Amino acid sequence: MNISSGDFTEVQKDISELEVLLALCKAAPLIEDVKRAKNLLDQLSPYLLEAHAQSIKPSPFLQFIELSPWEALNSSLATATLAIGLRHSSLHDQALENLDRYLHNCLQTANSAPSPGGEDSAEDFVQAVGADHALSIATLSVSLVGFLQAVSKYCHFYTVPQRVRLLTLLRQVLNELFMVSVEGTFSSLRASDATAGSLHMWRSYARRYAASGRPLGAMLLQQGYMRVVLSCSSLQIIGEEQLQMTDIIDVLMSQHPYVDLNKYHDAGFLTELLTEIASQEITLLEDGADYLQLGSVWQQRIAFATKAYTLTTYLICVVTDEETAELENLIAWLEDIVTDPIQMSDDTLAAAVLKSMAVVAKTFPSYATSFSRLLPRFIVHGSVKSEIVDIAAHSLAYVLQLLSQDAVITGLYSLGNVLSASSSDRAAAASGPPNGSLNAPRSTEYFKQQTTGSSISLDIGGEEETTAVYGNVVRAIVGVATHCQDEKITALALSILLQKLGRINIAVDVHIIREAGRLVASGGPVELKSLLKLYMRIGHEGAVQRNDTLLAAVKRARIYLATALRESPLFPVYLMHLLEGVISKGDVHESDNSHQADVELAALEIAELLEPLATLLVEQKETLSLENDQDIVRLHREAWFNMIVHNITPTSKIGQQHANSLRALAMRSRPLIAEDRADQFESEIELNTVLRRGMSPPHTAEQKSRLITLLPRCESAIRTLSYPKVIFLHAAYMVETLRAAGGDCTHILIYFLDPSLNGSAMEICMAAIADEVVSIFLSRTLHGHQSDSSTPNIAKQLAQMFTGCCHRIPRVQQVASSCADKIVASMPSALCQQSSLFALLELLSIMWMSCLDSEIDEYDWKSRYVSDRGKVEVELSDNFELRKYTLNVFYKRAKHWVRSVINIAPLDVKGLLQAG
Repeated sequence: MNISSGDFTEVQKDISELEVLLALCKAAPLIEDVKRAKNLLDQLSPYLLEAHAQSIKPSPFLQFIELSPWEALNSSLATATLAIGLRHSSLHDQALENLDRYLHNCLQTANSAPSPGGEDSAEDFVQAVGADHALSIATLSVSLVGFLQAVSKYCHFYTVPQRVRLLTLLRQVLNELFMVSVEGTFSSLRASDATAGSLHMWRSYARRYAASGRPLGAMLLQQGYMRVVLSCSSLQIIGEEQLQMTDIIDVLMSQHPYVDLNKYHDAGFLTELLTEIASQEITLLEDGADYLQLGSVWQQRIAFATKAYTLTTYLICVVTDEETAELENLIAWLEDIVTDPIQMSDDTLAAAVLKSMAVVAKTFPSYATSFSRLLPRFIVHGSVKSEIVDIAAHSLAYVLQLLSQDAVITGLYSLGNVLSASSSDRAAAASGPPNGSLNAPRSTEYFKQQTTGSSISLDIGGEEETTAVYGNVVRAIVGVATHCQDEKITALALSILLQKLGRINIAVDVHIIREAGRLVASGGPVELKSLLKLYMRIGHEGAVQRNDTLLAAVKRARIYLATALRESPLFPVYLMHLLEGVISKGDVHESDNSHQADVELAALEIAELLEPLATLLVEQKETLSLENDQDIVRLHREAWFNMIVHNITPTSKIGQQHANSLRALAMRSRPLIAEDRADQFESEIELNTVLRRGMSPPHTAEQKSRLITLLPRCESAIRTLSYPKVIFLHAAYMVETLRAAGGDCTHILIYFLDPSLNGSAMEICMAAIADEVVSIFLSRTLHGHQSDSSTPNIAKQLAQMFTGCCHRIPRVQQVASSCADKIVASMPSALCQQSSLFALLELLSIMWMSCLDSEIDEYDWKSRYVSDRGKVEVELSDNFELRKYTLNVFYKRAKHWVRSVINIAPLDVKGLLQAG
């Protein structure tokens, strides 16, 4: 793009040229060649120098540029210039010169901007100074917003002396008269009733900015300026790579000493300038200059964010050069803000203040004791949000750890005593300033002292506010203990909280139950087991009393633990607890006198464990932990058996309420049969005591009736079965049908390894279950009800069935062949996939090789064969006659499958199959 010299502001830029400029700016950081980078810098320079007053041709496509074209253009131009200067050191001076010239142009425009008389209102500003002047101020303001945003990100472009010059020049641009003009301009634009022209356009932009939470005005400029100031101060402590990725106060809390200013030339001048800017900004924000008259909530948030940047800047100056920045001023500001509920309601400002206290306590240990008293008093304020309580608890833990472990223990007991304070204690008024006061008395209207009980208490009114305060205290206790990362402190905090259960009201109990789960997630196995037992007891009481509030609180806490412990060493502990909890419920006697109410109660308690258990297992990426631990596998099987005993099935009311959890559990469950008992004569079904639970003639008849409803073709076989076998079959039906609905039907083959199925009524029923499983799998996948219903997934399932056709046990071969027939008949395209077709061919090769081994290697035979090409593994019988029979049968079926697919396949697929 060729750029001629001249006044760019006189020519309106259209949307096409603007898009080209933005694209070039976006590519600037990627240019490696110096010559090309210089050419681009030369091309962008004229645009940058006049960007503060650039006229842009109206276009409906401008609405697709975020917020306004002026901010986007200036931010992109400044970013491109800074990026080129950083990447190519030979172009640094030229880029710096362009940026300085831009700021001088902005200064000239700002100084020439007229200001209204003292009697003119904001709405009359445009009439007072003229529309052209007002629009030039608006354009310059939005341009500076974009420029400041870019400089704050790339502040490391400037050296220390250059930062001094940059901040000085920006102060001159953003002088008080100009800021008053900016505020008047945008106030007038927002109140304008223009329906066309430039005023209407700018009114639309003002609305767009306000809707995004960044109302146009002087405060938005001030926020951008203080962000640049904060970046300049932060670079004295951290490197440029951390500038945008790290909260500088977190760095101050973690590293010490901070910086050696002697190694920076002119660093002292920079620190003095930063201190002066921060002090003046705090004064302006507190006293309220003309351009700081706040109107909307969003304007207040911008002002609070500006104040947070300012406090952080001053904090950096204090910890790096105490002689230049006065610590007393910072302490006074922190005290004033922390005792102002309105200011502390802002997350950004509150986080800056609370973390600043921790940094001051670390740098100046003499203040640690005072802050250790002041922070708890802040926490017990009723209007504090939970997010801010977490930050306050972190800072309190940090400060207490600076003192001693005894201080941490004392702090926890002090917070715990708030939960025990009587109403008369809470109403006790303070006779003087709070113990946490650092200097002269200030506004501490919500802080109170008491002579007995807790050393920190609060005068609050109303049950709702009381509950909010107690909730904050509970959260703070958990936060302090968590950040200490000490098992003894965790155990102490848990003990303090559990002692308060039932002492106040159920709302506080809910807070304790929920937060205790967050506490033990970072503790040890002893604390976890203790809390889980408590959850079990509370859950039982909630079920007995039908208390939905308690049940919901316990469930939320359990679900949180399931998420938090997914990669923790405590995962097996929690998993075994949940499984044992499901199994232990409803251990009814075998007599006829068992009450139906007891069964329903047990079912309700089991249902409360399903969602946490499903969450815990779903979060695990693999099931290796289950496969390697036989105890967990056994507990998992018995949990399903107990669900059937208590009628928790997909067709029951309680099962339908937890359908998603049941499906998730089924997808993560192993088959309900012990795979290592295939060569044994006695089935585990006859030995498992859970399968006998609740066994009585009425219960047996009821369970058989339910199973007959699911398998009507097997009615005569079901009537001959014993109670344990009925429970087992029903559990197998539920698990495998749920798994099939989720996209997996191959696990059904494993059930035929059990010796009890050999030629019995059990085998008839299990074969019917296998047929039903494949039918559900095909129905869900063919209709697209399953998320993974693609043909490749079905082909993988078919390949597994082909492997089952070659199994060493004949009844497994028969069921697998039947299932494969059904899949190929319903979806022939599944056999056209590489995974299934290669598996079929490789299995034929394996079977042929296994039979050949009987002739060429009679005394060194092997039973396991693996094919890397077909990705199949099969275990064959040591009976070579059975191998030959299996080969012949499988070969005939394979010919039938392939021919059936060839007959209906398109010509291209048919040729591929015939060639294969």
